[in-house]
Amino acid sequence: MKTIILLTGCINPNGMAFTSLNNIEERQKQYIDAIQFYLSNTSCPIVFCENSDTDIQPYIEHTKDRLEILTFSGNQNKQRGKGYGEAEIIEYALLHSTFIQADCVIIKITGRLIVNNINQIIRSLSCKHDFVTCLFHSDLTFADSRIFCATVSFFREFLNNKERINDFENVFFEHILAATVLASVIHFVPYSEEPLITGISGSTGKQYGPMATDSRKKYLFKRYSWTQAKRVYDISRHKKQSIIEKTLLSLNVFKYTLLSKII
Repeated sequence: MKTIILLTGCINPNGMAFTSLNNIEERQKQYIDAIQFYLSNTSCPIVFCENSDTDIQPYIEHTKDRLEILTFSGNQNKQRGKGYGEAEIIEYALLHSTFIQADCVIIKITGRLIVNNINQIIRSLSCKHDFVTCLFHSDLTFADSRIFCATVSFFREFLNNKERINDFENVFFEHILAATVLASVIHFVPYSEEPLITGISGSTGKQYGPMATDSRKKYLFKRYSWTQAKRVYDISRHKKQSIIEKTLLSLNVFKYTLLSKII
């Protein structure tokens, strides 16, 4: 399956609630820098979809076979918050992109952030069937939306739930992402590599920096990731596994638990 990088953007938040980083010039520069990073460091087609109707094409040298820029006037439902706006960006991209086709794998990344090990993430996406990959918080009610990977069918399932997103009621994009994963019959596949992210949170202004990458920390992440996967399958009433798949999942949990203790 063809892999597409989808970068979501809002250059001008125009007073959107729960947004710490409001400087338009700074936001625009971060988006341009991120686009250039993914153009230079991957071979994937890239879709940049932006919802404040701000044209950045004059600032980017690109070839049409690698980069598609979509922009529209979104955020009309400010009362639902920026998470709802993010879902609208994904929906617009699926409806209007010429790059994204029904049989694609989409790596959705918050458009101002750099995933430093993006090529390792891309190489790890080797599923032959519909899947979703994301990182849950420990209670499985919240999933990291800075980067998640899935086939188009999962994104459509997620968008069917987008009306449940309401930041002002503390129902965030990340809650609905987690709930959709758990309710879906689509396979959940854990990360085999921790996404190493740099950039600034638009919500809090927090600076993201890549975590240390020594062997023990890598194995600790793999243990956490595979343990999450086992819990997802244990909790979800909709996901099915063969005996072989269950055995392999348990073996991976055991293997990385052991390695994380002896390395």
